[in-house]
Amino acid sequence: MGLKKYIVFGLILLIAMGVFVYSFNGNVYPLSFAGITISLPIAIWIVLPALILYLLTIGHLMFYGTVGFTRMRKIRKDGEKLLTNSKNALLGKMVDTDYKTDIFKLPGAILPLLNIDPKRYADHRVYDDGIQDILDVKRKVNEGLVVDLSPFSLRPDNALVLKNHENRLKSDQNYADTILKRCDDKTLCQKAHLALASYATIEDIRKYDVEPTKALFDTLVDRVNASENPLEFADDAMIKYIKQLDFISNDFIELAKKLRNKVNPDRLVLLFERLAHEFPQEAGEGYLYVMFELQMMDNVREFLENSSEDEYTKFKYMLFLKDSGKNFDTELFI
Repeated sequence: MGLKKYIVFGLILLIAMGVFVYSFNGNVYPLSFAGITISLPIAIWIVLPALILYLLTIGHLMFYGTVGFTRMRKIRKDGEKLLTNSKNALLGKMVDTDYKTDIFKLPGAILPLLNIDPKRYADHRVYDDGIQDILDVKRKVNEGLVVDLSPFSLRPDNALVLKNHENRLKSDQNYADTILKRCDDKTLCQKAHLALASYATIEDIRKYDVEPTKALFDTLVDRVNASENPLEFADDAMIKYIKQLDFISNDFIELAKKLRNKVNPDRLVLLFERLAHEFPQEAGEGYLYVMFELQMMDNVREFLENSSEDEYTKFKYMLFLKDSGKNFDTELFI
């Protein structure tokens, strides 16, 4: 009930009480206080306590109404400030964190963290310990540290959990096997698979059903006859990966460059003969590059004679130079 209604209906009730009592007994009753005698009708004496309670209640309602109005006014002003600060935070401007009401103090303290310039609030603290702990954990994870996330009961696909796995993987490549045993995130699985490829056998690498990447393939090729963690990367296994990775012409040339000093010439020739047969459109330039590097010009001539006029033009030009007695570095043209 509003204050105005209370005043009106309360006054009506008091008057009704007085009239009702007076209709039964209109006598005057004297009452002495500290030697002073006051004579009033009995109806007034009966209504007087209710009147005092009525006036005190009005005073009470007016006081707390004023307090409530002042509080709502502060809330309204803080709400307007929060809206303004939200816009400033998203725009990278300075954010005011001074709020008058408790309801806005915590959101206001968190708001600066939305700023697009995180360095501006790198040392910003939130007075709520629970939230500050979460902020500290997020900061550490984003800085590349490994933290214990078990107290937060996060799902395996949570961004913080995935990033924490990545951080540990960077500091401990052997952790890759642990990730791959229970891995649902494609990006994380591929990163763990790439880390595993730096030290595991080809059998251990292929036992995990993870979509390979060119980075993984390059890592495997780099380990062929390497001084550290050498890998037996058979031609069959290599071709399997190539089929999955959709190699283009430049990829085959890069593969030839990497293997040129890693495997013996016979194996290199046999491998690129197979590749040219299985990938006739894409691997042709890689095959020709190998032939030029090994000075197997008869193979080059035979391959180019079976090509169309507009194919492998630079290699045809290189063959012309060779037939003209010119010596040159193949790298100048490839």
